[in-house]
Amino acid sequence: MKYKGWRAIDSEAINSALLDIAILHVKLVLEHSNKNTLPCRKEVIRAEILRLRIERDRILEHRE
Repeated sequence: MKYKGWRAIDSEAINSALLDIAILHVKLVLEHSNKNTLPCRKEVIRAEILRLRIERDRILEHRE
């Protein structure tokens, strides 16, 4: 499975999309970990992170 991911990175457009997903994911995790983030916002963040994971997996599966 790990080699399938490397094939996907060969394309510059896919590399860019995966990088954008990773950057947004990290920003959301940082916001979620902030003690001042409201519980309702944390719920939205978790849903968005799940969406990003699904999108990442879709991109990687499409390139197999």
